[in-house]
Amino acid sequence: RLCAERSDARYRKAPMPAKRRDVYVCHAGSCLARGAEGVLTEIEELVKACRLGDPDDAVRVRETGCLGYCSQAPNAAVVDRGSRELNSSDVIRRIDSLEASAKVARRATGVNLRLGDPELKTRCEGLRERRARTRAAEETKWNAALRGLDVSYPLTEDAIVDDHLATCLAKAGYPHGVDSEILTEMPAKIENYSRWTLQSVTPTTRHSAVFRFVTKDLARGTPHPRGNGRRAEPVTWHVTLLAAVGANDEGPLPWIERDYTPVSTAKEWERGTCDLLVKVYTQGAATSWLLREATLGAEFLMSKPAATLHVPGLTPSGKAAPFRPKSMLLMLAGTGVVALPQLLAHRDPVNKLGISTPRRDQMKDTPIDVLLSFREDDVLMLPELTSWCREGAAGPVSSPYGMTHEGVRHCTVLLTPPAVKPSGDPSGDPSGVPFPNHLHGSSTDADNALASLAKFADVRRGRRLDSEIVEAAVARMPPPVRVVVSGPSAFNGAAREYLRELMDVEKHVTILAA
Repeated sequence: RLCAERSDARYRKAPMPAKRRDVYVCHAGSCLARGAEGVLTEIEELVKACRLGDPDDAVRVRETGCLGYCSQAPNAAVVDRGSRELNSSDVIRRIDSLEASAKVARRATGVNLRLGDPELKTRCEGLRERRARTRAAEETKWNAALRGLDVSYPLTEDAIVDDHLATCLAKAGYPHGVDSEILTEMPAKIENYSRWTLQSVTPTTRHSAVFRFVTKDLARGTPHPRGNGRRAEPVTWHVTLLAAVGANDEGPLPWIERDYTPVSTAKEWERGTCDLLVKVYTQGAATSWLLREATLGAEFLMSKPAATLHVPGLTPSGKAAPFRPKSMLLMLAGTGVVALPQLLAHRDPVNKLGISTPRRDQMKDTPIDVLLSFREDDVLMLPELTSWCREGAAGPVSSPYGMTHEGVRHCTVLLTPPAVKPSGDPSGDPSGVPFPNHLHGSSTDADNALASLAKFADVRRGRRLDSEIVEAAVARMPPPVRVVVSGPSAFNGAAREYLRELMDVEKHVTILAA
């Protein structure tokens, strides 16, 4: 039997830990994709196995929003009950094994478990992998949904251990299994995906570009399903792009799946147009493939739109908002800026969303402030930011319904130094820059291009996110405020730590991976 390592061999019940503790398991996108639901159940089982004096209350295991360590998913935090502080040392990262989950339980309970109990191992074995595959199937990411399963052609009845395997293979377009010859071509039909044609590629910086796709495929769906008695729900949304890279480590199918938030509107999607702002990473499997395949007229596969956040509460899809915000603060870094145009579109639902929404959901009464962080050589959506900040600088305008906000009320832009140029680049350019001829290629060019924005925004060169900047941004917001954070994992983690000093993060903050 599983037992605790104690000097008394007759030990039966562990004492209560000196402090009651809570374990928060991240349930944001990256962690969910890596089996966070299974991780939570695994930790619960291990805590129960410690047989604490008051098992219902001594250690509580709960799900939480993003902890800011997306690149090291799945992760969890162990904190003292009632604590408002979260240090990086409280977060246990890469919980990718039963031993890693036991480390979380040990920190929470003080009990060092021996993982030799066959019954416990049976309950936990494969739990996270199954939950990750189930989650991927729910998101129609068929390659991830089949990861770790035997899909060899021909698929026999003996090989089909459950309905999940057969169902996912059929929906992925491989009902009889997969072999090397079959993998040379993409299936004719993949459930939930439609074909789009690349119409243009417009560089916006030397590292990023807007890829415009068009389609006439009526199966493309809509960001706001409606009809047959169903009323459209206002949401922000994203799509999944299939990168046909061939054999890969993410699953048995010849593609990998990546989520993107379009910078074009929902109404444009319904008319058959989609713009994706993509930062090309020379070592990125999906973006380097996209750049290589970016021939005008080439076909690509994109999913139907999926909801990201409910509006106006700005909580993840499936979670109710605890309050209706009186103000919104967006803390965005890099390509995380794509969240901004989608939110602003809800102020003009008929022309931007293609639907009508109640005025209370249009955020016209709600000031929106933005705190942005970019590399000096990769400032994204610069013309649009200038326009939104110009609108907001004019102040609220009078309307029959009261004072109405337009654009961005206050914008702070932090510019960090350019990254060191990598060697080797899919475009063949020796500098390692995907779009070397774009205007904003140097710090001088960036200075000139930012001059217009600086008239309406607080632009700070050489400044990174810090507690002073965050505190000042929050102080400007009428309560209750909803904060949305979206950027690389390091930015998200820093933002969360600064915000914990100022508010209840679980109640007021939504964190998205960019």
